[in-house]
Amino acid sequence: MTALDGFVDDRTGRPRALVTSYAGARVVLDLLDGGLVGAVDERAHARASATTRIDGEQLIVSGAGAGYLQVSDLDSGRSRWRQWCGDVRSLATVTLAGRPIAVLTGGSPHVEIWSLGADRGTRLHTLRTGGERISVLAATEVGEAVVLAVGTSAGRVSLWRLDLVPGTGDDLRVESLGEHGFEVSGLVTVLGFADWQGRRILLGAAGRVAQSWDVRDGRPLGPPFTGHTGQVNSVLAGRLGDRAVLWSGDDATVRAWLPESGRQLGEAFRYPYEAAPTRTIAVEISGRPMLVTGDGAGLVWVWDPEQPYPFRPDPPAAEPPSANPPPAGLPAADPGSADLRSAELRSADPGSAELRSDDLPEGRDLGDLAGYRLAVAGVAGRSVLLAELPGEQVRGFDPVTGEEVGLPLDGIPAGATLVPGEHPVLAGPGPDRLELWDPQTGARIATVPAGDAGPAGTVRSGAGAVGPAASGLVYGRRVLLLAAGAALFLLDVASGRLDGPVTAHSGRIRAVAIGELAGIPVGLTAADDDTVRLWELDAWGSPGRTVLDGHGGVAYAVATATVDGRGLVFAAGRNGQVRCVDLTDLVRSARPAAPAIDEVAPEPAVVLTATRPVRSLAVVPADPVNWLVAVDGSVLRWHPLDGVGIPGQVVELTAPVTALVALPELLVVATGDGLLGYRPPPARL
Repeated sequence: MTALDGFVDDRTGRPRALVTSYAGARVVLDLLDGGLVGAVDERAHARASATTRIDGEQLIVSGAGAGYLQVSDLDSGRSRWRQWCGDVRSLATVTLAGRPIAVLTGGSPHVEIWSLGADRGTRLHTLRTGGERISVLAATEVGEAVVLAVGTSAGRVSLWRLDLVPGTGDDLRVESLGEHGFEVSGLVTVLGFADWQGRRILLGAAGRVAQSWDVRDGRPLGPPFTGHTGQVNSVLAGRLGDRAVLWSGDDATVRAWLPESGRQLGEAFRYPYEAAPTRTIAVEISGRPMLVTGDGAGLVWVWDPEQPYPFRPDPPAAEPPSANPPPAGLPAADPGSADLRSAELRSADPGSAELRSDDLPEGRDLGDLAGYRLAVAGVAGRSVLLAELPGEQVRGFDPVTGEEVGLPLDGIPAGATLVPGEHPVLAGPGPDRLELWDPQTGARIATVPAGDAGPAGTVRSGAGAVGPAASGLVYGRRVLLLAAGAALFLLDVASGRLDGPVTAHSGRIRAVAIGELAGIPVGLTAADDDTVRLWELDAWGSPGRTVLDGHGGVAYAVATATVDGRGLVFAAGRNGQVRCVDLTDLVRSARPAAPAIDEVAPEPAVVLTATRPVRSLAVVPADPVNWLVAVDGSVLRWHPLDGVGIPGQVVELTAPVTALVALPELLVVATGDGLLGYRPPPARL
């Protein structure tokens, strides 16, 4: 679920919650008995929803990623009206001088302000808040005016006062009230207003940090709260017994704290289930202060902090013992040396909550590691790890022992770039062509023109760079999927035929993957427009379809795997959430023999939530459990994809992870300390 909004039904006085799922479905729940009050019209695929009163009637206002603003009945879900407004990712409703309005944003630096009527809406004003993308907003009423809070992707929060100019009807006066910020420079994920000891305050979060400000003077009430170990997804005012507190939640815990001191009050409350909590709100039920928490699997819990089932009190953890063994792997070495020392590969300790990379050999400064590429190829009948550093020739290593393996690279330019994938190739750009070599044999396998009609921008002549790109097989034929900005090209290696460009993304493509879903070859792309798109490689030219969105503004990573016969796609981005969607039935329905239907991708599930943007994903095939690995800065998060009750693992490294490649029963990681190898954790309950 992406949103959880509490309200009191004016007709019955009963507390209710409006729940919005990742796929845009919305339902209204009665918080007294858990009953379903109504399911809201799903055609708009809402990303954000709220309630408001229009002409004396309580209604639901929702905004869609498809670009619509919609007003719906509370019970029946029937749409009263829908109007085009552009992409909506954050929305709030308030009353301005007695008129219901909605403020909304789609992630650009602009805020749209709409007046809401029973039969239509009217855009009143477009406010440009600066040059940074807006990640979240909130609004509150102050007398006849409205105060708007806007959070950006760079950790800044600005306040704005909105007034209607007297005697002008719809003319709006906008005044800046100043700017605030977090000590961290990351994405602002939470904003909200609350009353605290007789004054209106603003609550917000960025990364693991929560903060509170006095709306009157913009000053913080105290130091920030830094007790969370995961990205904060909720900050709210409530009570713990008879004491007023602030509550904040991350992907595993909910904590009470005092804004004046920034100190945690009592124990943290830990969520015991695998699906991460995504939202927490405070409500009053039968006179008692309660909390309502929703998780990534769609469960909604109403719970009392004094009797916190299903949450469990979680006292502060003791410091980990210094004797905790370092993670095993391929020790770092000077990349300019031919000696990459071998090491025994050990599995992660399932009894340890986290593993640390202590005592790792010091490696050379690798410079711009964003260009680091890893792949696995078969050379002389053995699996060989291919590793490329920016500006250096590809080198081969035995992935188990770490010993260097000679590659047949004679005649291949030193600037040839590794194109990763199931069947990797080396690509050497020239002034007017792209040459491809097979790293297994050293043979040139294709020469492709790179002029105006070719993948212009994909091959940067003289820079030795290709990408994002991926290699794979389509019914036995080796192909490359190449991205240039928002455009995509498909290259048949054997024939040298280049098809494209195909453009469906509205932003730069960040990641490309090739795989099979239900036996059908597909390509997957993640891009700056916050979407992941699916491309059928055996029917090239057909438009790709969006299968995942809602990554916090940018989708950075995508991977695919088949688990228990189901074709799964995993994706992650700026907000740190790793989600999975089963596309088996969707892909099968698109076959030529099937009727032409406008299928909608199934609703995704949140697999895990990282504390930072996730830029790399890998699936490690193992027996009996396959593992999904997500990169959370310098942390590897291991999540089991099959097997009930098997715990995940967390591995902490001493340097950020920049690339991953998976082999059966083995993961190889590129970091600032060199290359490390990991066995999957034992599959023990």
